[in-house]
Amino acid sequence: MIFVTVGNHFQGFERLLEKVDEIAPRLPHEIVVQKGYSKYIPKNTKYFDFVPANTAVEYIRKSDLVVSHAGMGTIILCKESGTPLIIFPRREKYKEHVNDHQMEIARVLEERGDKNIYIVYEENQLEEKIMEVVGKRAIAQVENKGRENLVRTIAEFIEACQA
Repeated sequence: MIFVTVGNHFQGFERLLEKVDEIAPRLPHEIVVQKGYSKYIPKNTKYFDFVPANTAVEYIRKSDLVVSHAGMGTIILCKESGTPLIIFPRREKYKEHVNDHQMEIARVLEERGDKNIYIVYEENQLEEKIMEVVGKRAIAQVENKGRENLVRTIAEFIEACQA
């Protein structure tokens, strides 16, 4: 599942929601959207306005990927749970926020190069970045499964030799 969240800010974030809705049919995962105060109604995704905090935390923990504004709560939760995060900052010039502090947060995180945090500044970059991150996650899961299988095979071999 890909969880898209716009947070609780009173200004809508139609730019993100419209783009996610447009690309949703081409994405390999179910998309669930928390749309907040945005007026846009998604046609190709499941959505809700708000949920209790503990429910939002569960969405983040169960997701293969989170796409979000540059909200510190979401960033921290994704870091804690190890969930990959694509940050798409709200912009003042589009009337998505009262200033551009989210751009500043995104730039700082981009400079740090944190593992599992990806930054997208323009809508036309979003689909490619989602596919890239989902692909990396799939490869990592296959590699982890391969290691698990190898360890199991070795353990079975050792047990058989000792019998």
